[in-house]
Amino acid sequence: MVTRIEKIEHGKVVQRAERGSDSFYHCYPEGQTMAKYMTRCSNLEEAAEFLTKNKRGRIRMNPDWSLIVDNIHIDGKPRESL
Repeated sequence: MVTRIEKIEHGKVVQRAERGSDSFYHCYPEGQTMAKYMTRCSNLEEAAEFLTKNKRGRIRMNPDWSLIVDNIHIDGKPRESL
């Protein structure tokens, strides 16, 4: 069970995946930023699966509801290692 998806830089958590106002996690394939390409994930398990299958996929994180592609860690492990 996945408990957290975070952006970690220099050993510090700087952003965390959070649900949008529609109660879903928002993931996007590589190079896409438009809502029509978004995959809505109902839980962190689904979001983690999307991110590990799409190694350059993106996810929205707070603060600032940014679209993150680099330095993504799933339960503390770099996405690239999963």
